Amino acid sequence: MTDRLLRGQFPRHAVRFAVCQTSSLCSEAARRHQADWIAGWLLSEALTCAALLSIDLKHTEKITLRWMYAGPVGDILADTTEDARVRGYTQRVRLLGEAGTLAEAVGTQGQVVAITSLPTKVVHTGVTQAVFQDVAHDMAHLLSLSFQVESAMTVGLIMPPDEPLHLRSAVGVLLQPMPDADLEIFESMRQQVERPDFRAWLEAEPRPLEAVLERVAGGAMYEVLGSAEPAFACSCTRPKVERVLRMLDPAELQDMLEKDGYVEVRCHFCAEAYHFGENEVHALLRQSASGHA
Repeated sequence: MTDRLLRGQFPRHAVRFAVCQTSSLCSEAARRHQADWIAGWLLSEALTCAALLSIDLKHTEKITLRWMYAGPVGDILADTTEDARVRGYTQRVRLLGEAGTLAEAVGTQGQVVAITSLPTKVVHTGVTQAVFQDVAHDMAHLLSLSFQVESAMTVGLIMPPDEPLHLRSAVGVLLQPMPDADLEIFESMRQQVERPDFRAWLEAEPRPLEAVLERVAGGAMYEVLGSAEPAFACSCTRPKVERVLRMLDPAELQDMLEKDGYVEVRCHFCAEAYHFGENEVHALLRQSASGHA
């Protein structure tokens, strides 16, 4: 299915929404990180949450999400820009030998962090306990408490276990009340989208986003106010990696070269590998020695 993100509102309820399909985005991330089924599932949930939250961002803003779980998966990171350019990774990508279920991979404790930032400063930081041990519900809990925006969020995936992983569907739903909303009505909508049967419906077969909105609306009218095409995209580049290498201790860089005959740097977020041969490393060492960063 084509990746899409729709944002809008339910005017009668004064509730705004975002819904997205991110199956291609998530499949690309799972492929790049060579994730197994459990790690790929948790990563896909995180990336879909990030895509949903792109609707809150202004120009040049970024939101970085981090789930720090006590289970074998460890940390899960995802970030996005205002145009839904999303990237992320899990600390561990092969979990099937240590965890047989998502609950075992996540564990029973943890924290969730969200940081909104501009290129030159941090705008807001929120931290809460991971009380649900569910990627989407834990993030909604953080938004409600730390960002003081009541939120309901759920993600439903259809992911066959065969590797390389390829998602048939990845649907995310985000609901937030507007200032004049009836909070009792919003709470009813929150309970609806966070119920297990709603997630089961999302995961039974691929659903068009319009069908998802109709089910959430329960017959109420909705208005689509904007759209985007989420995509997996990383900001890493070879020149950026070169700048980092030039800032390393020259002795450390020389040691890496002598050990392997080359230097290779792999981006955590997208798993892109940047290879620097002997001549390139010597050029970097000369630049570092001259004070050129």
